[in-house]
Amino acid sequence: MQRSLPFLYLLTLLIIGFTGGTILFRYAEAGMAETVTVFLDPRLDLAAPAKPYRALLSFLAFHVLALFLASHAALRHAVMFIAGLRAVFFGFASTYLISQEGALTFYAAWWFPAQLLLTLLFTLFCMNLSPPFMLKNYFSRHRKEAVIRIAALSAAILAAEIGMFIFLDN
Repeated sequence: MQRSLPFLYLLTLLIIGFTGGTILFRYAEAGMAETVTVFLDPRLDLAAPAKPYRALLSFLAFHVLALFLASHAALRHAVMFIAGLRAVFFGFASTYLISQEGALTFYAAWWFPAQLLLTLLFTLFCMNLSPPFMLKNYFSRHRKEAVIRIAALSAAILAAEIGMFIFLDN
């Protein structure tokens, strides 16, 4: 049971964030929902020409913000908040994509699997940067190496996801 605590924490954050994003989408106005979603990942606007490089900018922005917050002692607790925001965006954008007509293939083959992995890895990235107080003894002193490995794996998955998007878009 003790070893499963970080896993349960990770899943709880993901489930609550995803559900919060879907509820937020339900209560958001249509124009606002589209603006926020397309701003963070313009590939979700299936009517416009694809811009895969913007996904890289969004990816880097989340990671750089988490690194910045983790580097300052007073802001260290906000790192997991950023991970929660990423999970909320995952739910919000998933609901947006499902609500578009004819986008279920994109959602099932491209968006959901890739974003689920990227969100899980980003949450692990944040947990290694600044572990929550109840999980401090579960993380070793090799956290910096783990952060680098997780960031490299996330970048590889992002590259595969962009390749899949380009393949499905053509």
